[in-house]
Amino acid sequence: MSFSKRCKKEISLKLIKDENLSMELFSYIRLAGYLRIVKGQFNVYFDADYKHQAKRIYNIIKRLYNYSPTIEIKESNKFGKEDYYTVFVEKSSVADKILEDTKVLTITDSKEIYDSLYSDEFKKIFLQDAFLLYGSINDPNRGYYVEISIQEKELVKVLLDIMKYFNLNPKTINRNDTDLIYMKDGDRISDFLSIIRAYKSLLELEDVRAMKSLRNDINRQTNCDKANITRTVNASIKQVNSIKKLKESNIFYKLDEELQQIANLREENPYLSLEELGKMLNPQMSKAKVNYRLQKINKIANEIK
Repeated sequence: MSFSKRCKKEISLKLIKDENLSMELFSYIRLAGYLRIVKGQFNVYFDADYKHQAKRIYNIIKRLYNYSPTIEIKESNKFGKEDYYTVFVEKSSVADKILEDTKVLTITDSKEIYDSLYSDEFKKIFLQDAFLLYGSINDPNRGYYVEISIQEKELVKVLLDIMKYFNLNPKTINRNDTDLIYMKDGDRISDFLSIIRAYKSLLELEDVRAMKSLRNDINRQTNCDKANITRTVNASIKQVNSIKKLKESNIFYKLDEELQQIANLREENPYLSLEELGKMLNPQMSKAKVNYRLQKINKIANEIK
């Protein structure tokens, strides 16, 4: 499975909080929904490329309206292309309630849609669902690149406004009458993954970035012994990963000040030796004491389940 598919699957399988269900529905009906009139009544349809996306839409409707929509599986005509899915609501009373709740027939232009995203959480959900439906991300080992490809101009404007709001500095290009919103900056892509809550993918990206950074710095240290460098790199990566794990679990901020200080210093300077880290402290600290504190951080992180 590609990095992009793993990232989308990770997001799709997360449990949606009850208070976010209506936000998710609002996003999905604008990004992937459409209407059909059958026997004088509205039916609501949603398209999805993957099973876990279709199941996510199904569960949103099921939990909001206590109604089980239909999921239709369609075979792709292209060789090697996976099946795609359509989730649809045939019961007119439920379809009408969805249209009423999401105001999809009255809120149509980009400013109205953006203004409806009344909180940071709402904006994150809309961006997340747009990525799930129309986005892709490169394997970080091959380069840093994220794109969202979408045809509807009003939705492009909404997504650009959201990404600018979160300081993601998106770029756009038009290709075959489709607008591509993209990012190539590693820091911005890390922020993006955090915003859409793809935390496992974020850690994988950061591991690759840390390794690349360390390799670049190591190449400049031509006088260092290769075996010592390898041990330093491996220890540093483990320490940085432990620090990130503690921060993500909020345990980090409960550590004493000395541990937080050396942890922040290590995270900011992953390539420095223990001796160099000790000299940056005030007062300076011996290599042994620096090593003891970093080992303690590793031990605390390893105890997190």
